[in-house]
Amino acid sequence: MYESSIGGVKEFNFDIKDPNFYDEEAIWEEARRVFSKCKDCRMCIGFCPSFPTLFDAVDRNDDDVSKLSKEELAKPLELCFHCKQCYFRCPYTPPHEWRIDFPHLSLRYKAWKFKKKGAGLVQRLMVNTDLNGKLNAGHTAHLVNTFLNARPVRVILENLVGIDRRAKLPPFNTQTFRDWFSKNRGNTSGENGKVALFHTCLINYNYLSKGIALVRVLEKNGVHIELPDQECCGIPYFDIGDLETAQRKARRNVEKLKPYLDRGYDIIVPIPTCALQLKYEYPLLLPDDPDVKRISERVYDVHEYLWKLNEEGRLNKDFKVSMGRIAYHIPCHLKSLNVGYKGVALLRLIPDTKVRIVDRCSGHDGTFGVRKETFDMAYKVGSRLFEDLKAQESDIIVSECPLASNMISLGTGKTPLHPIEVLYKAYGGE
Repeated sequence: MYESSIGGVKEFNFDIKDPNFYDEEAIWEEARRVFSKCKDCRMCIGFCPSFPTLFDAVDRNDDDVSKLSKEELAKPLELCFHCKQCYFRCPYTPPHEWRIDFPHLSLRYKAWKFKKKGAGLVQRLMVNTDLNGKLNAGHTAHLVNTFLNARPVRVILENLVGIDRRAKLPPFNTQTFRDWFSKNRGNTSGENGKVALFHTCLINYNYLSKGIALVRVLEKNGVHIELPDQECCGIPYFDIGDLETAQRKARRNVEKLKPYLDRGYDIIVPIPTCALQLKYEYPLLLPDDPDVKRISERVYDVHEYLWKLNEEGRLNKDFKVSMGRIAYHIPCHLKSLNVGYKGVALLRLIPDTKVRIVDRCSGHDGTFGVRKETFDMAYKVGSRLFEDLKAQESDIIVSECPLASNMISLGTGKTPLHPIEVLYKAYGGE
């Protein structure tokens, strides 16, 4: 597997404007159609809990999808956590005439369910990253982090709100990334580009060190950075099927990013999941917004952007520190971005540094990896990744996904770094 490897195609089977989009019988009919293809292929048996559940149900019903109850049709769609492994590996995705798109079928089902039944307060709070960050990051973060890591508190949280006591929760920053940036940004002429940084909730509220490394690496390469006002990208709301809130988030972010596009800025994103949302999900959520396509075409994964500088002969390669042996975890959503493994390619430019790719799902995704009802399934999905990483003779584990890193930390006892943090260290940063 090479760093130029790419993920899936860019077409999807998801039409939010379809008058039958929320029609229950139309959803069951589409589920039967998709399941009838999946049951004969079974390539995805080891990807996630959805497919073993589906195939077990089919086998119980004499291989006849038409005999599946609504509960049996719904369960595989409930268990999908949108890693998209099945999508970018499936030979029958669009433009194939069968147009199999299991993740978006699951999303459509969850959207129908949310319309019909809504979601509980706890579920709504768990996916509201903007609210959680504003309440907990900042001056009280030390207290909040200590509180959330106390075993008695975790037992209470498990019993009252369903957060598994074993799950590793993101820590909160004592200073938001936006506050840090306003006080510590450097002066760059922008000779190598101007970017609007979609920093993501995880960087702003939870992983400040990754954001600092990102800024310093971009500055090292003569890139001028601006921080647009922004909200959560909206993808956490896919967990509960709340498409209306996801659309509102998308619409507001498009409005806030558009002026930067008009001024010639590119948009860079440091986390593949959020980049995937802006690049591929926003056009599906807002199909009539003329600015969405423009934004989609100008969204770059941060490593994709830096690799572009390298190809143009403008990347700063003044690396001062070798980084030894790196085990590089490829997040599932990076493959769906269809941009290749540019972070791997960048790290291989560091002298006396060897990078080995580990291509397995961590099992975390959004809330799937922290909820009591799904934690064991998530950990089981990630177990093969953990074993592969423990078998590596590596000095550093790397992952572009902070949530996957949490799962890896649980499974291996080692805390992964973001590739941009490794680049920063290689430049001589702390």
